[in-house]
Amino acid sequence: MPNPNQRRKLITTLPVMTDIIRGSLVPYYHEGCDCHPKGRYGPYWRLSVNEGGRTRMRHVPPHKVRAIRQAVKNYQRWWKTCLHIFELNSQLALSKEV
Repeated sequence: MPNPNQRRKLITTLPVMTDIIRGSLVPYYHEGCDCHPKGRYGPYWRLSVNEGGRTRMRHVPPHKVRAIRQAVKNYQRWWKTCLHIFELNSQLALSKEV
């Protein structure tokens, strides 16, 4: 049986909300250029985000790629932890006597 201390411990491990970005970091290349080896430039980076059923791609400047990548990882960790907390909440709510 889960206990409330497990839930509190998980809550303290959640990343700070200001360091979270939902989406995917996607590399792309400028193709078809004969003046560059392999015929392409890049990689350049875009942040892919689903907003209202549509995918939006936003350019990520090279100096921000590392921070954006970490923020996306933070979101994935945050969501996985939240799912665990939700499951504990359900178990705790159903185990209580009415």
